Amino acid sequence: MELGIRGLGDRVQTALADSLTALSAHDLALADRVVRSDVEINRLRYDLESQASLRLAATTDSMEVRALVAGLYVLADLERIGDHAEGIAKVALMLGPSPTMNIPSVISAMGVQVQDMVGRTLSAYIRKDADAARVLCAEDDEVDALYDRAYGEMLSAMAGDRHLVSEGTYLLWVTHNLERIADRATNICERVVFQVTGRVEELNVSKY
Repeated sequence: MELGIRGLGDRVQTALADSLTALSAHDLALADRVVRSDVEINRLRYDLESQASLRLAATTDSMEVRALVAGLYVLADLERIGDHAEGIAKVALMLGPSPTMNIPSVISAMGVQVQDMVGRTLSAYIRKDADAARVLCAEDDEVDALYDRAYGEMLSAMAGDRHLVSEGTYLLWVTHNLERIADRATNICERVVFQVTGRVEELNVSKY
């Protein structure tokens, strides 16, 4: 199960990185590959879920049951992160090869932080590091702050020039997808804590 989740996590990280590269470089071919690869991410999630369900029915080991239950939730969140990466790639396709607006620096910063968060979340899961998982959950507020800043900047730009409304709206979709990816990462961190401690703790509570 752990190896399967690691493989799915690698695919999802690649999709996220490629979607952001496609957005910044206006690489429509790369964006199209991200969109098409989402089918494989979905298939792998469901294959792993089937394997985990069969194992759950066969085992009586409490630690294995806990790991499998946590893993099922992680699989769902990883698949959704893949969906959000696909959403970013679709925005790149809608913007086309020569958009009027440049990607605001705050959105680029948000992308870097979210990618880092996802990578460290998967590492915490593999290492069963509950302390690292708790630290990562606290970082969700930083992503929320960037989201609010990006939202404000984009609204100001669109209010100042009506010709930017369409592209600005598309970029708002990017910030929404990034914010949701961070939320999914914190969900996974909660499952790390559950797997280690056996307690369900709601760590994804924004203080922002």
